[in-house]
Amino acid sequence: MKDFTLYQEALALKQLGFDEPCLGSWEIEKTDTPTYTHSITTSYKNSNHPIGKTAAPTYSQAFRWFREKHNLKSCIMFRTSMEDNKEYYDWLIKGQEVVYRHFNTYEEAELACLQQLIKIVKEQQK
Repeated sequence: MKDFTLYQEALALKQLGFDEPCLGSWEIEKTDTPTYTHSITTSYKNSNHPIGKTAAPTYSQAFRWFREKHNLKSCIMFRTSMEDNKEYYDWLIKGQEVVYRHFNTYEEAELACLQQLIKIVKEQQK
């Protein structure tokens, strides 16, 4: 499950035009709480989903989509602080101002990078 984008990011990607086959999807049920479902034999695409379902791409798929469709290249970097020798992660998006936030885990940096890519494309589409 941690390889797949969270509901809010999957929904934002759908709204930005992401429509590629995915192994998983999110569904809003009667409780209004997103539920994750997946299938190895079925590919979920936003264009063939009923209302209330959203394709759940992997992080790899989402980052590839940003590279190929929006020419937004990004990476997650491992760093060690020179002052106190602490280890942390940061992200970098080509052409964007570098803002170091020092995330404790790779996954935290990956999610923050994806959120920033979504924000950039939303701003470009205004």
